[in-house]
Amino acid sequence: MAKSSTSSRPDTRNAIFQSAALLFSSRGFDGAGVDDIALRAQANKAMIYYHFADKLALYRAVVADMLDAVSTTSAEIAASDLAPPAKLDQFIANVVQQADARPWFPTMMLREISEGAPHLDADTFNLMRGVFMAFGRILSEGAAAGIFRPVHPVLAYTSVIGPLLMNAARERMAAQPGRSELPMFVDISHADLIAHIQHTAHRMLQHR
Repeated sequence: MAKSSTSSRPDTRNAIFQSAALLFSSRGFDGAGVDDIALRAQANKAMIYYHFADKLALYRAVVADMLDAVSTTSAEIAASDLAPPAKLDQFIANVVQQADARPWFPTMMLREISEGAPHLDADTFNLMRGVFMAFGRILSEGAAAGIFRPVHPVLAYTSVIGPLLMNAARERMAAQPGRSELPMFVDISHADLIAHIQHTAHRMLQHR
């Protein structure tokens, strides 16, 4: 009975999730222990296994939270009645805004990619595929309408997503003591970031 009462607290799962997200982001999968996550969440370690099967399942849930949100909204943007250039702008803005709501995600994803994605499973890759397919649909629609030039979708995708991830890494470096005065670590608003990536993407896709 006590377990049921404790497990039903709506904030317990979220506290575990948020604590894990921050620790996975700062320490990586191997560096973030279950004990550390429980301590930060102020939760009994057993509650982690109540809400998540194990640490790997918790890690994948953190990654999937971002990818599921971006995949869903990207599909909605691609299926909308907007013109392809407007869809492209919304796609870029959406990725930045979703990451703003989950500041731990870009660092986690950069580390995961650099290690060869050893902790991701088929379900996670399907969510990633959903984001990419929505982006590809926007490109194909624009090319069919004669608005965009044909570009390999993988190259176009990495050209858009890459700078967003790298800027997040830059911001993380800038947050370290003594670095705020260095030119490459100046503060850049995310509105400016969105506008820059949008402009760069349109230049990449415009007919020469």
